[in-house]
Amino acid sequence: MAPMKELEDTASMGFFRKLLLYTKLSGPGWIQAAVTLGGGTLVGGLYLGVIGGYQFLWLQPLAMLCGIIMLSAISYVTLSKEKFEDRPFELSKKHVSPFLAWGWLIATVVANVVFCSAQFALGADAVQGNLGASNVNPYVITSIFFVLSLFLIWLYSGEGKASKVIDGVIKILVAIIVLCFMGVVATLMIKGAVQWKALFSGFIPDFSALFHPVDSYSAYLNETGSFQPFWENYIATNQRNIIIGAFGTAVGINMTFLLPYSLKKKKWSKSHRELSRYDLILGLLIPFILAASCLIISTASQFHAKKDAVINETAYNNVLDKRLTAQFPDFKNFDSTKKEAIRLAAPQVDKDLSVMLAKRSAKDLATALVPFLGNWSQIIFGIGILAMALSTMLVHMMMNGFAISEALGQPGKQKLFLLGAAIPALSGLFSPLIWAGTVKAALVVPASVIATTLLPIAYLIFLLLMNSKKALGVELPKNRVLINILMGLATGIAFFASFWALQGKYQSANVYEHGFGLFGIVGLTFLTIFGVISFIRKERS
Repeated sequence: MAPMKELEDTASMGFFRKLLLYTKLSGPGWIQAAVTLGGGTLVGGLYLGVIGGYQFLWLQPLAMLCGIIMLSAISYVTLSKEKFEDRPFELSKKHVSPFLAWGWLIATVVANVVFCSAQFALGADAVQGNLGASNVNPYVITSIFFVLSLFLIWLYSGEGKASKVIDGVIKILVAIIVLCFMGVVATLMIKGAVQWKALFSGFIPDFSALFHPVDSYSAYLNETGSFQPFWENYIATNQRNIIIGAFGTAVGINMTFLLPYSLKKKKWSKSHRELSRYDLILGLLIPFILAASCLIISTASQFHAKKDAVINETAYNNVLDKRLTAQFPDFKNFDSTKKEAIRLAAPQVDKDLSVMLAKRSAKDLATALVPFLGNWSQIIFGIGILAMALSTMLVHMMMNGFAISEALGQPGKQKLFLLGAAIPALSGLFSPLIWAGTVKAALVVPASVIATTLLPIAYLIFLLLMNSKKALGVELPKNRVLINILMGLATGIAFFASFWALQGKYQSANVYEHGFGLFGIVGLTFLTIFGVISFIRKERS
């Protein structure tokens, strides 16, 4: 527990002294940063820079601000109730809806198990692709991750100094991520590879990008003739999907479940409420914005609207083949010789757009930066991405430990916590199998739909709890107008993004995505209505 005398003295401290103290005492915010600075943020940042350039720099800070608003409410509720039986999960069951509370927990477990394996795969890819271990069997790498992560989680599950080790490990890993990406951008700036005017204007929100391609593509689109509608729809659809993805990866459903338990693990209470808000800003908001922005800047500088950028053949063909399928409906059934001949004969403007819009990997970006960073390029990115994978897999395991022990009615009990933490680690151990072919497809679509559907529900739960006299009693904030405006805005954006993402699944030609999209839309609507009605009844009873 933070020394009470230090916290009592903050009232007489100047801003910078207080900031220094709160930085020293911070912790849960860094754990939140560790999970959000993972594979989702990496992929989102890479493609945001590719498809939108600097014009999407505003997106992830805005998404994180919405998340900070809701996480601040979660910390307020958590720290205002000091009895064991008044944990947020129990408050949700008692004062909102047991159905919503269990949906929140189950979605957390599903997200942890599926996406923890993705972090193992990301880490293995960094070791093989960026750090020169291409000949090492991936199961050897994931086995090392498995043993190391379980050891660190075992330390965290204990008491005393040993449990604090993981706090330091996570802070170091997050710092490595941020410093690696900041170092890349600093080098690009020194060497004149960054467009300063476009960079600064990119932090000004431009919501028109939700509906049509950014201006960088206009000259090329005008040359595509009868296929201009195809390209406009392709770019707009991908922009929409990546915008929604960026909001989803900024603060995920499992992060909302984790925060209360990491606060309680630190033994924080009412006197720590201000500290908890600073902690979210210092440990989560600032590192996230720095890392995500630097990733977009570096990607945009090398790939956006550049027809001669570094590209791998598979990613290029994936885009070009979609355009050719619009012209030749049976294109996918042609033999490889005929396909290649048609690709070669495609108009140059279609080839150029395919280069510009192809998705890049971290290895592609590292290769593109060799002229600026030299042979250190792959190593710098490899270290940054490995730190991303390690920190995020640890926190996925931590979250699952809390969720499983909570589901079994003994939150935080060491044996149950370790059992819950081991489940996503096992999925990570077998990630070379899971994140390949049909297994990946079978897991990711339903998992992403469940997580997307339940994120706004988690937000709704805490919006209602912050207005519940029965839940908070005398701790109910007196002047809640501004609080409700901010929380209502964040919750509304989450609902909008969720419905939009689910609509995209529903409109998919893939029968499974269509079915899951329909299930998500109906489920989200039902849960929202049911939750609000249940809350009103409980408040009136």
